[in-house]
Amino acid sequence: MKSRAFTLIELLVVIAIIAILAAMLFPVYAQAKEAAKKAVGVAHVKQLNLANIMYSADYDDTFPLAYEYPWTGPGGGFPWHLRVFPYTKSYDLLITPMGAPNPAASNQNNGWDYIWAYGTMPRAQLKLLPYYTVGDWPISRALDKVGVRHDSIMGWGQNGTVWGCWGAYCGIHSGAGATVVNVPSKSQSQLEDVGNQALIFDAGEPFGDYATFGVNTELGVCVIRSYNPGSASIGGATPRWNGGPKSCSGWREAGGGGSASIPAALAAKVRDGQSVIGFADGHTSAMSLPRLYETQPCSTDPGVLCMKRFAVN
Repeated sequence: MKSRAFTLIELLVVIAIIAILAAMLFPVYAQAKEAAKKAVGVAHVKQLNLANIMYSADYDDTFPLAYEYPWTGPGGGFPWHLRVFPYTKSYDLLITPMGAPNPAASNQNNGWDYIWAYGTMPRAQLKLLPYYTVGDWPISRALDKVGVRHDSIMGWGQNGTVWGCWGAYCGIHSGAGATVVNVPSKSQSQLEDVGNQALIFDAGEPFGDYATFGVNTELGVCVIRSYNPGSASIGGATPRWNGGPKSCSGWREAGGGGSASIPAALAAKVRDGQSVIGFADGHTSAMSLPRLYETQPCSTDPGVLCMKRFAVN
């Protein structure tokens, strides 16, 4: 029996079918790859979070400081990531599978990518405040959180020049260039709803940029610093997963300079995606920023809104 070869039309039809199937499958593969990375990211936060819980068990129920300088051991100042290292013994846990928050700057600052992927929020007492109040910025307006009060768990210990001192924040601790900033961390027993208290989260800077700038600029500011691995960070948690912005690169430039000029359409992107959060009772969850910053009437002032997961108490 004589075999018949493919005609050109038949060959083109087969190629077109393969191309259509590939176009349908590639997005699925991309989603599966991100889901796998997210699972690793959740595992990292889970282990780091449990390390903080183990630390608190060894230190009278009190969580580590967000930062302490000088530290009694080698290495000088220590962010919380290194304070809990004896409980993890793995530097790889400090690197997010999503990649460095700002790869270009991380390459310029060897090793900083190890401590810039996950952050916490230092207590408001660091700025001599009873609590933080969300300022009026395009990002905070997009989150509908302007005027909302919140606070955190980890304290701050420093005897010397204030770490990360830029702009208005420096004026809070002005003087001869050396100041004592001692804010104790909270303990689990001090928290009214320990299962709802966020402790650590995906971030572009080890303190979520809360220790960097002045009052009312903590949440909602888009930070641009070319010399710092946090240079493209969103103040607070970063919604890196499931389609959220991984940083604020381009936002400030697109707005013509300055966080106050970010176009509303760009700022609204902060509502997309999810951030992985570690809570003070040890559990870990992924959630969007609108949900993470969920509000309720303040217990001490019911006429004002406070964050449920960063409660003031």
